[in-house]
Amino acid sequence: MALRVYDSTIRPIEMGRRLIGVVDAQVADDTRQIPHAYTVVLHPDDRSAFSDVERDLVRELAEAVTQHSERESYRLVEPVVVVIRDDNDVKRGSITVMPSLVSAKQPATVATPASGTSTSAATGVAADSGSPATSEEAVVVQPIAASMSTPVAGAITSAIVLEDGTRHVLDTERVTIGRQSGCTIAIRDTNVSREHAQLRRRPNGWTLRDLGSTNGTKLNGVRVEGEQTLANGDVIMLGAIKVTFEIS
Repeated sequence: MALRVYDSTIRPIEMGRRLIGVVDAQVADDTRQIPHAYTVVLHPDDRSAFSDVERDLVRELAEAVTQHSERESYRLVEPVVVVIRDDNDVKRGSITVMPSLVSAKQPATVATPASGTSTSAATGVAADSGSPATSEEAVVVQPIAASMSTPVAGAITSAIVLEDGTRHVLDTERVTIGRQSGCTIAIRDTNVSREHAQLRRRPNGWTLRDLGSTNGTKLNGVRVEGEQTLANGDVIMLGAIKVTFEIS
C-alpha cells in the first residue's frame, strides 16, 4: 500500500484528534449546542505541506465533526465549516484549533486558506477566489477561544472492518478489495474474486463499485450497480463475506 509522505511532522489524523477534542470541550450542558465553525492554525511550513490536498482535508475534517456530533447528539445550528489558516507565530509541528461563530453580515476578518481562497459555509471546502470575500455570503470567522494544547484521544479515520475485527484504514484515494495479493485489501477467501470491488474517495465521500465479481457485491442488502456512496456503518457483502464501512 502506497503511503503519502508529508513534509511535516503533523499528520492529518492529528488534526482530526485535536479538532474533535475541541468540539467536545465546547459542549454546553444545557443544550449540548456546539460552534459549527473551526479554524485550524498551522505554521506556514506545515500548511504548505498539505497544499495539494487541503481542499479534501478541510472537507474530511468537516465530515468528521458532523459524524461525531451526530453520534454524541450535539446540536449544530448550521453546517460545519472547517478552514485552515497559517500563522508565523505558531510553532512548527503544533496545531491550534479555534472554535468560532460564523456570520454573513458582521464585519470581521475572513478566514481564508492560502493563495486567496475563500471557504463555503455549506461544505467547509475551500473555493477559488481572487480576493477576500465581501458579499453577504462571505464566511466571517470570529475566534472565541484558543484550543486545547494537549493531545486528544481518539482517531478520525475511514476504514473497512472485517468480521474478525481486522480494521483497514482507507489512507489512499483509491482502494481495491479482492483475493489477489496486489489488492489494497486482500481477503483470502474463494467467495471473493481476484479483484472484487473498489472504493474511491470522492468530493462527497467514499464510494463503492463492483469490479465484475463472480459473486457480486451488495450494499446494505442491495446489489451494487454502478458507483454507490457510502455512509458510516454501511454493511458491504463481497459474495458471502461481510465487511463494514466505518468513520470513527
